[in-house]
Amino acid sequence: MLEHFKGDEIFVKKILDYQFQALNHQRMILTPFYNPHEQEIVRKVIGHELQVLSDGGLIHAENQRMIICPDFYEVVPDDFEICTVEVVYNAQFGRLQHKDLLGALMNLGIKRECIGDIYDGSSLYFACTKQTFPYIRDHLTQVKKSKVKLRESTQNVEIIHQYTTKTFILSSLRLDKVVSTIFKVSRQTACDAIRAGNVKVNHKEVEEVSFLCHNNDMISFKRHGRVKIIDEQRQTRQGNFVVTGYFYK
Repeated sequence: MLEHFKGDEIFVKKILDYQFQALNHQRMILTPFYNPHEQEIVRKVIGHELQVLSDGGLIHAENQRMIICPDFYEVVPDDFEICTVEVVYNAQFGRLQHKDLLGALMNLGIKRECIGDIYDGSSLYFACTKQTFPYIRDHLTQVKKSKVKLRESTQNVEIIHQYTTKTFILSSLRLDKVVSTIFKVSRQTACDAIRAGNVKVNHKEVEEVSFLCHNNDMISFKRHGRVKIIDEQRQTRQGNFVVTGYFYK
């Protein structure tokens, strides 16, 4: 099986262990928060032998905890042990954004897998494991210049992404060319970033500069943001590709 998951072998071995525990010991396994790429692997590895359910705390969350268990378990929302947290602050020092809160959480030494999605809509929210919330609540008192208070929310918070769009002309859909053009960096900078593991395609690190991107691919560039590329299915007279980039705000 491992040969089908190149680059994800360690993760797959962990999921196979979860599968063994659920099947042979009739256990309910609750995972940390997994990104969409990891969730897809879990579903492929587990197949139909067991229940595989997921929840991210926020509606339409990308990062979700998963439950792997035999069919006789009746899973309820509380089984996912997720806190939805509202960040309350005075905006006199400016509006706090996703990156601000994520940086503050990481500075507390919190593992990324304990934090779900962060949503900076009309208010600032994030999801985390129930076990992690008391520590975060007691230690996260300031983000940038703003004093913050955290309170567990009982609202059903829906994530609604907003985008800015821009059209690009690409001579190739190679990853280095796409990153260079869309994020406005040199080709060499793009290549170095890819080889260093700072670029992800559909939530998976890709270190091959010649990797070919496809329609609807999500490209994340560390410290530069992320964009979904839409192939407009048309070309210029010179044979170049016309692509629209949907940049996440």
